[in-house]
Amino acid sequence: MYKREFKLWYYTVSHGQMLLRSIGTREKCNMDIYFGDVSYIEIPTKINEIEILQTSQEDIDYIVHRIGNTNKIITVLSSESRKYYVVSSVVEVLENGLNMFDLPFQIPNYTGQ
Repeated sequence: MYKREFKLWYYTVSHGQMLLRSIGTREKCNMDIYFGDVSYIEIPTKINEIEILQTSQEDIDYIVHRIGNTNKIITVLSSESRKYYVVSSVVEVLENGLNMFDLPFQIPNYTGQ
């Protein structure tokens, strides 16, 4: 369990990247939960004390009911006795000392063409 406040810090539709961030202090680093190739999000913009749960058959059935079959990772986040879901190809938990507005990943140039 991560006993910190996380915020939906960044999301881009064009590249399917999402970042949940807990801003660091002098005593502790930023904690980021990065998702790549996101296809489904069911999460509030602010969450306290996140726990990443083992995905159960009940969770898989819930997601299949919502979006159909998927071969991606179903991440189940728990906070205050509620479950939240992210379906993506990549999930990484990172600690870093980045500036508040710096991202721990690159965004390919998008020209809109």
